[in-house]
Amino acid sequence: MSEQYKLSRGVEAAMTLKASMGELAEDDQLLADMINGETDIHEAITAVVTSMDEDQILLDGIVAREVELDARKHRIKNRIAAKRTAVEQAMSIAEIKKIEAATFTLSLKRKPEGLVIEDEAEIPAAFWKAQDPKLDKAAIKGALKDGNAVPGASLDNGGIALQIRRK
Repeated sequence: MSEQYKLSRGVEAAMTLKASMGELAEDDQLLADMINGETDIHEAITAVVTSMDEDQILLDGIVAREVELDARKHRIKNRIAAKRTAVEQAMSIAEIKKIEAATFTLSLKRKPEGLVIEDEAEIPAAFWKAQDPKLDKAAIKGALKDGNAVPGASLDNGGIALQIRRK
């Protein structure tokens, strides 16, 4: 491969990279400036991958915070349920049917009968819903890999994917 060809392909790749980053940038002007300031395609790609790492750090932080907030949400829901149960028990023990306050009204009412399934195996077939068939994609892929023909399915060529290993 000639040096001229390599240089031409590098310039084309850099231009494509710059154009792609311009389309992706929401307020990522710094990244666009970093890429535009680079003269070598390797440096430009390094700047993009470094930016990907920074985005991943932000994403990991958001996910961690979501986990914390989800746990807090469940604690608060449980606290609300426990308070509701305590009020219901207190009203029931005191035989209070209704409490009216400025911002709420509480009433004890009978709930309708609820269903309790004691043994599913004993329930007649008339009470069961048929499930829609579900496609077993893993089995189809396995059959195709083993050389068996599966009408309506085929394997693609796999393509090319970027692998990034972190040191």
